[in-house]
Amino acid sequence: MRAFKIKSLTMRIWITFTIMILIIICSISFLYLFAFRAFDESAKTQDLKTSHDILMKNNNFTESLRFDKLRNLMGSQSFTVKIQDGKYEIRDVNRAPDGGPTPPSGSEQKWMVGFVREAADSEKQFKEYYNNMEFLFIISPIKSDGNGKEYLISYMPYFDDNTILYQVLVIGIVFIIIGFFTAKIVAGYISRPLKELENYTKRISNKDWNEPIKVNSDDEIGSLANSMNIMQKELKHAEENEKMFLQSISHDLKTPVMVIMSHAQAIIDGVYIDSVEKTAEIIKDEAISLDKKIKQMLYLNTLDYVLENNIENESIDLKNVLSKMVDRFEVFNFHIKLEFKCSNIIIFGNVEKIKVSIENILDNALRYAKEKIILTLKEENNFAVLEIYNDGNKIENKNIKRIFDNLYKDKTGNFGLGLAISKKIIDFYGGAIKAVNREKGVSFIIKYPIKSSQQ
Repeated sequence: MRAFKIKSLTMRIWITFTIMILIIICSISFLYLFAFRAFDESAKTQDLKTSHDILMKNNNFTESLRFDKLRNLMGSQSFTVKIQDGKYEIRDVNRAPDGGPTPPSGSEQKWMVGFVREAADSEKQFKEYYNNMEFLFIISPIKSDGNGKEYLISYMPYFDDNTILYQVLVIGIVFIIIGFFTAKIVAGYISRPLKELENYTKRISNKDWNEPIKVNSDDEIGSLANSMNIMQKELKHAEENEKMFLQSISHDLKTPVMVIMSHAQAIIDGVYIDSVEKTAEIIKDEAISLDKKIKQMLYLNTLDYVLENNIENESIDLKNVLSKMVDRFEVFNFHIKLEFKCSNIIIFGNVEKIKVSIENILDNALRYAKEKIILTLKEENNFAVLEIYNDGNKIENKNIKRIFDNLYKDKTGNFGLGLAISKKIIDFYGGAIKAVNREKGVSFIIKYPIKSSQQ
């Protein structure tokens, strides 16, 4: 069976408010039952003792003092009992001559007389039940000139004063009723901006970026609206970037495809430039370029998952990796100088991913360098700092921070993802990368955290 769910915000607020009121009522009820009742009983017992002591002090048991008119002594009575030769005689003390309130039945007085033996020759207080009613009574011996023994018994039936409890219940019910209408007002106040946010969210889901939501408050709802406006701007920017990405990559992929198709058709038609071998060589170069771009796209799209789920991390001697990499790149007939300003530096990560992040930067340097490339490795503040310098043209200042974006194109219009891939890998391993224009040429500075003893 599905759990009962309340969809109305008004009902949710009202039920929450009602539960709070009920908790308060229950708390007061328990407090009344266990604390106030004990206090009230003690206070009435003390007042009864005071009236009893006054009667004992006056030693006049025929005159009515009418203690039963006092609030805490309502229904109280006193009587004397004389016991002689196994017989006893009961006389009421504070009944008014005009009749006054009718005292309890004689059976109750006779029942209390049965406790005289427990009092003996001293005063004693009792709290007992008779016919499902609680009685508070005090028994004291009286000096008697005659034979036998005489006692004064003051008593009162104890009734729970539930007035406070009833008042609390009535006030609680009134507050619950008021709470319902208050809940409607509060729910309306809250739901109006939430309804606007709901409609705004639907517009965003339909990619309607025209108007941001208007914020008229500085509370949590206002903060939510501001966050949604920020989200709208980010989504709009992401959509624009996605369109640009698709347009750029489509154009970048379509160009080599067109070149391949045109030269292939030239071979078929027998109308080609120079020779068949030269035309085939062009087709091969364009196919290699196309394959590289497709692989970069696939690599970038799966890189996040691969990095997060790759457990083949290990200690890497960065100095050794760079030495082997330079040896491999020297086949391009470039003078690549490698400078080590430290002993071996050990970093932690996936060796293949680390190699890719550096190779892409080095490949970029090879593309733009004029005469030389210099690699410098040093240790600085627990980071391995690798600088890859090339003496090519400087990067325009407005683009120097954008060259690591997925959508960046160089001056020739070529679209590449190598730098974006390198940055993603370096960031994942807690490093950093930036490009800096030098007096002549450009430096790419890569930082990787050095492996700690705990890794």
